[in-house]
Amino acid sequence: MRQDVQKIILQIRRRWKKRKTKVISILLAIIWLAVMVVLLTNWRMFGRTANGDSIKRIVQWVLLWLFGVAGAILWQFYCLFLRKKRKIKRLGVGSIVVLAIAMGTGMFWIMEWIYNPQMFTIPYQFVSLSICVSAVVFLIFLLLCNSLRLAVLLCSAMYFIWTIASYFVYEFRGLPLQIVDLLDLGTATTVAGDYEYSMTLHMLIVGVIIVSIVTSLYTGNKYKLVKGKKAKVLIRVAGILLLVGGIRYLGWSDQPESWNVVLNGNRPGDSFYNYGMQMCVIRGARDSIVKEPEGYSVEELQQVSDEIESGNAGSSKKPNIIAVMDETFSDLTWIRDFPVSEEIIPFYNSLTENTIKGKLLVPVLGGGTGKTEFEFLTGTSMRMFNSTPYVVLGKKLDASMVEPLESQGYKTAAIHPFIPTNYNREVAYEAMGFDRFLSFDDFQGERMVRDFISDEACFDRIEEMIKDEEDPLFTFCVTMQNHSPYTKEYENSIELLEYTDSQVEQYMSLIHESDRALQKLIEDLEKSDEPTVVVFFGDHLPTLSEDFYEYVFGKTDEEMTFEENQNYYLTPFLIWANYDIEEQQDVVTSSNYLGAMTLETAGVELTKYQQYLLDLREKVPAFSGTAYYGHDGRFHEYGSGGREEENLPLDDCINYNKIFGEESRLDEFFFPEKR
Repeated sequence: MRQDVQKIILQIRRRWKKRKTKVISILLAIIWLAVMVVLLTNWRMFGRTANGDSIKRIVQWVLLWLFGVAGAILWQFYCLFLRKKRKIKRLGVGSIVVLAIAMGTGMFWIMEWIYNPQMFTIPYQFVSLSICVSAVVFLIFLLLCNSLRLAVLLCSAMYFIWTIASYFVYEFRGLPLQIVDLLDLGTATTVAGDYEYSMTLHMLIVGVIIVSIVTSLYTGNKYKLVKGKKAKVLIRVAGILLLVGGIRYLGWSDQPESWNVVLNGNRPGDSFYNYGMQMCVIRGARDSIVKEPEGYSVEELQQVSDEIESGNAGSSKKPNIIAVMDETFSDLTWIRDFPVSEEIIPFYNSLTENTIKGKLLVPVLGGGTGKTEFEFLTGTSMRMFNSTPYVVLGKKLDASMVEPLESQGYKTAAIHPFIPTNYNREVAYEAMGFDRFLSFDDFQGERMVRDFISDEACFDRIEEMIKDEEDPLFTFCVTMQNHSPYTKEYENSIELLEYTDSQVEQYMSLIHESDRALQKLIEDLEKSDEPTVVVFFGDHLPTLSEDFYEYVFGKTDEEMTFEENQNYYLTPFLIWANYDIEEQQDVVTSSNYLGAMTLETAGVELTKYQQYLLDLREKVPAFSGTAYYGHDGRFHEYGSGGREEENLPLDDCINYNKIFGEESRLDEFFFPEKR
């Protein structure tokens, strides 16, 4: 049996040796034909880089690249047919060093030339560091593969794919791609198909160059580091050690702190432009590792817990609580009253009776819904995290507002009319203790707006659940109706009167539809005999064109002050009841406080932690990962010296204990006493 297998393998090898050249020639012909088609079908794009769109310039660039492609084809033809024999050669130390530097430089160029319009302004020290990191990455591939061909192919492909992905992620959500985003790849893939993609000239050029280099290597001599089996094992072990050591060095040692790479939380794209993509990706990975806060002491936290007494004992009649986090809900005319054909959210604006209303400081812009959701349900600020907590923490999310409500007789339900695994919601909601989770499959046959379940369908389902449930009900609903992109077929009801942008008009029309659905919900609840509290808020502002936001703000991002930039992180919110509550207007708060504020308004019993949040709000009216709102009515950067800021280190310690305290967690602080 073994001899038969060996004979078959030998026959396959002989046939491959005879036909290898033909097969490789056919593959190369297909590759280069595809390259030629792409270049010729996108010939107009070449004029953009040629400092003008004249036919002469375009022809010059097309001819230049066609000659370059022809040169690569001729070289490979020579390697395949005119060389008498291709050899297996060993790489010397000098060659390895030169190759590592060349590949490091090439990978830096790939990332920045595609992504960064300001690549030539990056300070030389960050350029050098990026090249060094890329060189080490290439060396790891070379050690693990023991093949120059394969190492160049894998390294180039990894950098090229990452850069293109980051380019489109930034285009669609206004946030560059980070390593932690890979933990939530499933969420990204479910919405990726809704967007329109167009390759840039720089992507095409880099792709052609990579194809040319890699195919040339595969038609020339083979270059390896070692030949013997023992030597191969040794270099692969060395590659693994270098990989582990590099991760340990970049992620946990103090040395990278001296590089002084600082991520701008308000405008992260600027940091990527200023320091280079690779440096910012490394910095983002370091920031995603939650470390024990300075001054953390369980004994001091216990003292804080002992000093807090809940100021809300809870009423005998528990109202239903409806929480709606509405996708991208906002009215950008509050920034500047630009003319539109019809008021965008007239009902929301008209609500005053039994209403608390104002602006909500959220941690994200253009995407990252799960982060705002996490702040609302848990009370923990995103100050501690760089990644989406649902994805990273999973079952550690048991301390939320759900269990305290269930201990008081509430039934609880989470609603998200889309893919249930997005942002790891299935795991997170189960950890929090929700009784039910309704997702897309539970809304089959309901009214759609574009390709998403409508807000009205969600609100109607909540009303049905309240009628069917004897116990008080807490529902938390994350809507999908207004999700980007805003290029789908839809009949707009709102028009811009002095600016032209069909995507903006679609977005505003969708928000207008959400406002109408909110009106129907409130009017239905006004007729109900069951006491009900509604909290309604937007998760973040949408990703719209830079030109439109410049039109709204009256200045570019670069011209805006830090405080003006915070407008990007404000969304509308309201707390309404169908019975008498104290009314407030023009309130400024943040999403980590909003859950406790809602429960206080509903008159339910609060945990010590929820009471602590309400007390903290008296000291720091609102705060996010990048700024805090002071009693002077202004936003401030952390480190600016405001008196409110000195209250936040304690909050970091408390939340660290809540999530990472394990055996030392102060359960009596975060849960009802009878837990």
